[in-house]
Amino acid sequence: MSCRLAKISLNVTANGNSNELPFGKDFFESMPILPESSLKPWAAGSLEKQYRKKRRRDTDGKGTFNGYMPEHAIFAKWRGYMIKKKKAGGVDANKRDGKLDASSKNGKQPNQDDVMSQLIQSTTQHLTPQAIDELLSIGPSWKKVKTHCDNSTKDDICSWPSTVQRMTMEYNQSTAAAAAATTEDEKTTNQPDNKAKANNDETKQPESSTSALPPLFRIQNEECDSFYICASIGEVGDGRFDVLVDPSAALPSTQPNTPLALPEMKPSLTRCTVLWRGYVHDATASSSAKEEGRVPVAKVVLSPWTGRRHQLRVHLSRVAGCPILGDVAYTGTNDRGAVGSRMCLHAKELVIPLIGGQAHTFTAKDPFVIDNDSIQIDNFC
Repeated sequence: MSCRLAKISLNVTANGNSNELPFGKDFFESMPILPESSLKPWAAGSLEKQYRKKRRRDTDGKGTFNGYMPEHAIFAKWRGYMIKKKKAGGVDANKRDGKLDASSKNGKQPNQDDVMSQLIQSTTQHLTPQAIDELLSIGPSWKKVKTHCDNSTKDDICSWPSTVQRMTMEYNQSTAAAAAATTEDEKTTNQPDNKAKANNDETKQPESSTSALPPLFRIQNEECDSFYICASIGEVGDGRFDVLVDPSAALPSTQPNTPLALPEMKPSLTRCTVLWRGYVHDATASSSAKEEGRVPVAKVVLSPWTGRRHQLRVHLSRVAGCPILGDVAYTGTNDRGAVGSRMCLHAKELVIPLIGGQAHTFTAKDPFVIDNDSIQIDNFC
């Protein structure tokens, strides 16, 4: 389950000398139309989950890898085993002991669950019932257990942290070795099988890449005024306020000062539906683009499928070419003109799903009120 957010924005054309209304006929006709199945990898946050999984797997800052378990996770397994053993009246409640012995006798390589069970059993058999009761009485927090051990004068209690550290090290070493062996086996498979695997992989969506979708596209059988923006986003850091989109998706001249070495680019997708096109009055207008003090704008409903910093703002300005009215960070001007002190981006609706299939919906008043061919902006909504 995931939350759904809907925002409303007023957008202007990037070219200030244009009298054309944003998101016009030519804009939509230039976009490819894709089948609905194109969005399947993004459904219910599945692509985001794959991205996060890949990021964890690729992280080397703490020596982690796919299947890695930290100390607190090992402790939770150990504690759960002791609870089961205590409920069984002190008798080993793990029914897999026979399977472990059999696998060892048969010379088979035990899986990682078996490795975990062997580690826990060999460690727990040296604990007294009194020590187990004391350990369980502290609770499930590994941090509290370590604090308790630091303040204890009993040697067997003080040894708990080092015991969990040893179990963690042995388990992760075994996991890493098993992963390396699996990788080696895959490399030595025969060539035909490799080709078949490669052909199957070609049909899968890349874990973190958005190259399979164009930056701007429409979906078959959806509203004629709806479209999608797909472009990865990265934060430069070093005090830079704005974010970057994938240079291959950004419009020319919309993204100045792009660094040679790009930051981590995160997959991002936004759905847009144009509700209305018209004008907003600008009393300060003086350029030819603002005929009779009117600025051409479009009212748009935005539904972010991912939650990146400045996602809606940068997608609209640097990919669609229609920045949000009053967004001085992505329009290149400090003149808010018709909108006074605000940026015309408004959180309209938030839907939070609940267990059982129900949901809480929160709705805010629409500050952009349509009046014939013009629109009124409430700056205090």
